[in-house]
Amino acid sequence: MACSTDQHSNARFLDLNEEPHQVLLPIRGYAKEPLLPLEDAIEPINELLSDLDMMVDTAKRNSKKPADGLSPNESAAIHLYTMQWEEPNVSLFTMLNKTLRSKRREPLRPWFRYLKLVLTALFKLPSLKATIWRGVQGNLSDQYDDDQVWWGFSSCTESLNVTEQFVGKSGVRTLFTIECINGKAIRAHSHYKEESEILLLPGTYFRVVGKSNPAKDLYIIHLRETPAPRQYLEPPFTSTSSDSFVTTGPATSTPTPTPIKKPISNVETLPSSAAAAAATAASPIQTKIEHDCWGDNDRKRSTDP
Repeated sequence: MACSTDQHSNARFLDLNEEPHQVLLPIRGYAKEPLLPLEDAIEPINELLSDLDMMVDTAKRNSKKPADGLSPNESAAIHLYTMQWEEPNVSLFTMLNKTLRSKRREPLRPWFRYLKLVLTALFKLPSLKATIWRGVQGNLSDQYDDDQVWWGFSSCTESLNVTEQFVGKSGVRTLFTIECINGKAIRAHSHYKEESEILLLPGTYFRVVGKSNPAKDLYIIHLRETPAPRQYLEPPFTSTSSDSFVTTGPATSTPTPTPIKKPISNVETLPSSAAAAAATAASPIQTKIEHDCWGDNDRKRSTDP
């Protein structure tokens, strides 16, 4: 089985409907693992994935001169994450994210060595503050009224056009426009460099800022990454000299799984007149987001007590 190179190589951008709407146990324990070469880091998961040795060999051959000060093994670990198997549902990213999103943490143990390597690499990359995009088929707007935690790695892009290519321009679909503070630009380390991927780490916490329905079958949700009330992802190493990652909250005792209940009273449904005008504009999505989500909601928040 070879790596997919067709139009289906974007499956990791479209799995948002797999996210649980529940606070899970923190992701931790992996940081105690030694930092190993990629071949050794994937040894415990070899039985979980077909053709893994071939994929690792490809990733390492494409990562001999890595950017961003990463080692070849660190860059190859990111490269391996982005690779899609011919059957997307058995890709490494699919299997890993499924495990990260599980209520049970025990099945994550075989992934600890790989998590140590790939998260060490990602924590070394500068954190990006930017507006990024993600999409999914279907209407998810009713599921986003409260604060949210995304437990898997979240593949996003700075390009709205790329997101629309992935999710399509017809049928029921939801676009997320995200103000991130800890995005990781992994284009230099990706198997699919044309995607300009921005990766959000597991345990990223969001506030729902606004929602709209600017056109038939199109829903837009505006999220803002914000520091979490507790640390959902253990850092891969301890260092007082590294400032490439904005902390997501102090470590606390292990919570029990519980639904997210914190309501966001400032979530606004954008004016129908503005949505209608945006739907007929030359750039309907971008126009509506910039004028309504960024303008009205931020002005409202500036007057809140």
